[in-house]
Amino acid sequence: MTIEELAKEYQAQYKTVCAKMDGLKPLLCIYTGNDLLLLRRKIKMYYDMACECKRVASILLNYYEEEQYD
Repeated sequence: MTIEELAKEYQAQYKTVCAKMDGLKPLLCIYTGNDLLLLRRKIKMYYDMACECKRVASILLNYYEEEQYD
């Protein structure tokens, strides 16, 4: 697997996690109490995962560009 292919995998995972978050967002208007707290924690976890996937994909895509400057 090349670095570009790995970056594409991270980008695909980013899109998957974002889709999961989008599916949970409407429930924020329905849930209350402890259920709402648990839902917010789950969405926060997905958000953190999505940010990390996006960051790693960016690092991998720019890997060769940074190497040229060294």
